[in-house]
Amino acid sequence: MSAVPSPFVWDQTFCVANDEINGQHKRLFELIDALDKNRTCAQTLKDLLDLVTVHFKTEEDKFAQVGWENAKAHKEVHDKFVQDALAVKVVDDAVITFLKEWLVHHIQGEDMKYKGKL
Repeated sequence: MSAVPSPFVWDQTFCVANDEINGQHKRLFELIDALDKNRTCAQTLKDLLDLVTVHFKTEEDKFAQVGWENAKAHKEVHDKFVQDALAVKVVDDAVITFLKEWLVHHIQGEDMKYKGKL
């Protein structure tokens, strides 16, 4: 898996061959970067969590449509992230590092497993 990019932006190494999901991934990068630049912005954190919910549902719905065999395990990873993210009370260096590393590793490790199958 690749290191966290700096600047923190989506590039073709994160392409999962699905325009809708790629667009959501790009927006997740943007929101995490915005949160890093303004850690006290409650609206950005809310927007990020809202998009995470929409994005995970998008992926999971697509898994169901094609009967993807790894859907259950992938959803469990999503559920764990939501649980961890909802526990965030203060956005500090550790939270930003967690968010950036999780997104990068999740896309390049987990999401690439469905590339070309949705």
